[in-house]
Amino acid sequence: MPLAPGPTEFQNMLLAPKILSDPRGPILDLTARYGRIWRSRTLTQRGLRDMVWLLGVEHNERILGPAHRDDFSWYEGYSFSMEPLFGRDILFLSDDQPELGREGAHRRRHRLLIPAFSTKLDGQYLPAMAQIMARYLEELPLGQPVDLAQTIKQVTFHVVAQLLFGAEPEALPQLLHWFEQIGLGLFSLVHLRIPGLPFYRASRARKMLAQYIEGRISLYRSGQAESPTFLAQLLSAEGEDGERLNSETLVSELLAFLFAGYDTTASMLTSVLLALSENPVVMLQLREELSSLDLASVLSGQLADTPYLDAVLSETERLYPPLTFALRGAMRDLEISGYTIRRGDRVTYSPYFTGRDPELFADPLRFDPLRFYQKKPRPYSLLGFGGGHRPCIGKRFALWEMRLFVAQLLLRFDVKFGPQRSDAVYFNPTMQRRDGFWGSLSLNRAAT
Repeated sequence: MPLAPGPTEFQNMLLAPKILSDPRGPILDLTARYGRIWRSRTLTQRGLRDMVWLLGVEHNERILGPAHRDDFSWYEGYSFSMEPLFGRDILFLSDDQPELGREGAHRRRHRLLIPAFSTKLDGQYLPAMAQIMARYLEELPLGQPVDLAQTIKQVTFHVVAQLLFGAEPEALPQLLHWFEQIGLGLFSLVHLRIPGLPFYRASRARKMLAQYIEGRISLYRSGQAESPTFLAQLLSAEGEDGERLNSETLVSELLAFLFAGYDTTASMLTSVLLALSENPVVMLQLREELSSLDLASVLSGQLADTPYLDAVLSETERLYPPLTFALRGAMRDLEISGYTIRRGDRVTYSPYFTGRDPELFADPLRFDPLRFYQKKPRPYSLLGFGGGHRPCIGKRFALWEMRLFVAQLLLRFDVKFGPQRSDAVYFNPTMQRRDGFWGSLSLNRAAT
């Protein structure tokens, strides 16, 4: 079978920085030009290799479906970008790969981690989330412009850092700065520790953040402080053979969960506000649903069924997925839709393209939560948190966090979205607004 079509080598040299800076345009343009399978070139640990873009819901299933789990590897997709900063002993990279001596490693690790995500612990996690949100929202000024995107970043980072490893409030600004530096260096093409380069700054930030987390772990293990529930579960987790997670592994896991729990949630929550600002009818319908809720209950982490809010979140995930595309590595030579994919090539699926696919969604650019109102999405059509046999382990927490934040914000305040300073975005690696997202607040009379 032939290789998939795509740009020339020279064109690929111009394409790579465009994909890193804003992949949305190139994905749509090149798919319109070449069809739903095309290839570009990417740098890997083995040099330049093909990156085959497989677009559309059927290809999503071909990459993510359990029936094909042995064809693709998370590790081979992300090792070049993530391993140098997060370490090899990271959950996301622990695919079951016999040739790496890792057969069964992911499954064993997964069993150790699952108890920390149990619904039985919601009674501890959800009130803590709600209390952190309330602290930030209570401090927002009334009647003047507020950067709600920055507030969302602070809230989501505080939630995940406190719940994961008990970060001290006074340390949060510095921890957030370090973490943002890691994100900016994560997909740097130049992995040189030369002062001034993003990868150098990211490496230093990773070291400082890891040292802070190690300090918290030592504090809890010595009994000088009570461990947060999540970390307490990991510290006590024990495998069938008595295996426990060592400190190095714990740091890698906590960095991974910090990465997964902060960036995606902050990006998508900001996009929720963007969608509400552009769709006043949706805002009114959402306010009507939330008006039946008791603010005191929401502040304690309790939230009744909110099917319209859930539909708003799903529609936001469809149009504005935090990750525009995601990677895997081909573990063997494959033939897909008439084209050859070679072992060692990268394959890419795109939640962004899927959500805007006119073959899947009628009038795809229209924001319409009724697409998902009390309806389950078609399999492999909504992939903001991954899918298939290995979706995001923290997806349920992220959805709870977004539900609680939106409910608190709209129950407390009337929000007026003013003209934005800029529509510019950047990717870190999730989509973020370069100049924030601004609005002004007044007290919601119904709530008071």
